[in-house]
Amino acid sequence: DPNVLHEDEPDLLRYSIRNGWLDVTRDLITKYHFDPHTYYYRYESCLYTAAKGNHVDIVEYLIKECGCDPMRTRTICAVPFLHYVASEGLLDVLKCMVMNINGHIMDKQYRDTDGWTVLHFAVKHIDVVKYLINECNCDIMATAKDGSVPFLHYVASKGLLDVLKCMVMNINDHIMDKQYHDTNGRTVLHRAVKHIDVVKYLINECNCDIMTTDSYGNTILHYTASEGSLGVMKYLINTDHCNPMTTNNSGQTVIYLAVKHINVVQYLINECNCDMMVRDIYGQTPLHYAARLGAPQ
Repeated sequence: DPNVLHEDEPDLLRYSIRNGWLDVTRDLITKYHFDPHTYYYRYESCLYTAAKGNHVDIVEYLIKECGCDPMRTRTICAVPFLHYVASEGLLDVLKCMVMNINGHIMDKQYRDTDGWTVLHFAVKHIDVVKYLINECNCDIMATAKDGSVPFLHYVASKGLLDVLKCMVMNINDHIMDKQYHDTNGRTVLHRAVKHIDVVKYLINECNCDIMTTDSYGNTILHYTASEGSLGVMKYLINTDHCNPMTTNNSGQTVIYLAVKHINVVQYLINECNCDMMVRDIYGQTPLHYAARLGAPQ
């Protein structure tokens, strides 16, 4: 009985979608009155189940003929379907969704509740990233809601070298230091300090300037000290001849920012002969700074 089947067997539609049965799914919706907009098992909707199973034909049917919204979220984790598909690297499903929305304004219109774009969610899947940049014109400098970290910087901070190379091919990599800054003046190189392979690539192949500073006068060497990235610091000092006595706008040398990392401090004192008694513009030495930050070692 079409009037009672959807009440007696509410999971039947989800089961059909999960198995990729388009004809059965269409019949259940059109003839047996199953609702394609209802959440089912574990808060999964029909569109989510179809996307998860990589059933492109069912995804297309649900969006085009049933009016399912690709920006609707899973109740349990509040991630829009569009972003979920990108995060799972489901390129064919993503293409299907984009064909049914205005894909040329994805950065401005399609964001999650925190302002993250589809590109942010696709960061671990280079084929999806290429598609979003090359065919959907997604902005590599798009930021989240707070405007703090552009996507280009985010990729560098995660050490995703292959994705970064893909993005660099689509921009003028020779002006990365001048053009691609975040709101604090940080370059891509500043954000990459935890990943020596990315740092080497940016310096050797993208010609990034190791002496470029952020809005506060910090160089990449200051950032390596702050993050405790000793390997990257040694590379910058020994190979690129960075000066560890370079000061920022507050007159602080690299050792000031290293006070929470004892191995970095030891290296700067014992091998680089950094002066522990140098004073910043406020008259404080690194020793004062370590005490103020509660770094007893």
